[in-house]
Amino acid sequence: MNRQQEQINSQEMEKEFSSEVVRISIFNCVCQFYMLIFSCKLIWLFDSKYIIIFAWFMDLITFVIVMLDKNIGKLLSVVHFLEKVLSISFKITIVIHFEVKEIKLYYVPAAQLIITVGLFLFQVLHHDQSKRKHIIIAHSYSVLYVIQLLLLTLKWNNLFGYTYYQTFIITWTALGINTFLIILLLITMVENCFLKHIPQINGTLIFWFIFYIFGLTITPFFLLKTVCEFYESDNTYSNVKLASIAVLVCILIYLFLFVFFTFKIKKQLIIVLQLDNRQATTPKRQSQETPQKKWRRLKIPIMFIRISASYYKMLARQSTADTSTRNTSSIPICSDVLRPDSLNFRQSPCQTMMKQMKSIPKDQDSGDFCLICFENEPNVVLHPCNHGGICNNCSENLIKSTKQCFLCRSEIRYALKLNQKEGEMLEATDVQKV
Repeated sequence: MNRQQEQINSQEMEKEFSSEVVRISIFNCVCQFYMLIFSCKLIWLFDSKYIIIFAWFMDLITFVIVMLDKNIGKLLSVVHFLEKVLSISFKITIVIHFEVKEIKLYYVPAAQLIITVGLFLFQVLHHDQSKRKHIIIAHSYSVLYVIQLLLLTLKWNNLFGYTYYQTFIITWTALGINTFLIILLLITMVENCFLKHIPQINGTLIFWFIFYIFGLTITPFFLLKTVCEFYESDNTYSNVKLASIAVLVCILIYLFLFVFFTFKIKKQLIIVLQLDNRQATTPKRQSQETPQKKWRRLKIPIMFIRISASYYKMLARQSTADTSTRNTSSIPICSDVLRPDSLNFRQSPCQTMMKQMKSIPKDQDSGDFCLICFENEPNVVLHPCNHGGICNNCSENLIKSTKQCFLCRSEIRYALKLNQKEGEMLEATDVQKV
């Protein structure tokens, strides 16, 4: 059953990472389609309504994808709905401003900026630390996009008296940040994959990342430069048209090669994502598997005498003073002979045990192994039943699962760790509260 469950989990993880690769590819293709339409507008000078219609179509697709996500609650769905309504209304106001009557455009992106920043803070505060990095990067791009729209509306309403080169300062900054982040991703991928000699990874993955950087940095840089030249009339229309044609050809070739190489190295991309996910989850597993933090130091050590393979008797201070002067070897264990009900407690515990030790066969089990796993050395006593003879790992498993003694089924309140041996006595110096 465990192997079947592991296979099912691995298949689900592979599907998740495969869908992640598809999302990365779709994001890149959508960005290229936006640039494709802008370059076509610069070449043929068609109406800007076609760009707005394409933007409406993309808003509808993203809204449907967000609404179909089962992990999004009602509050987040309402916020996403308001965000998309503002985005669509902003595009409607652009059409009204340029085709019907001039209106104040900057109110809509200002409201959209407030909602985007609030959504960004909510997503960061309500997610795990392992997912915050991706959320911060994604929502930072959304915030920069809305700020860029706000600057454009201020420029269109003649409230921002700078050139288009200066108006697109946010886009220039985003291109620089994008280049920096993708280069860091490339360096991390090389460090995690190639230095660890993973046979499934080869040089084609490096070429894909470089190609990915080219499509999201160099191509939009030249397109943005051409757009600014067109609206500022810094160059003749023939030169702008030639530059737009060159960008258009580059985008078409890039889209074909990107889709081809993505499907070719899809398995390698899934392996890289799996490595990234393992590194993100490793610190959590280590923090959960450190039982040393659960143990606390006893202020006053507790002394025990081992009565049988599974039972330990707690000694009073007077009896410990009597037995501390002796320096005999540790007491052998025999649960069949040295039962706690067979002892005469009127005598000293050590004297009673020394009498019964004479009848123990020499070839009998010495009790040096845990009574549960039979591998580790026993060093834990359960309280208040005082049953023991188990190791630290097995006691942790008992506390996590049943919280009951493995022999008498009584409730475990404390687990005492036996650290120091003094002759016939055992000293418990560490305690774990259940």
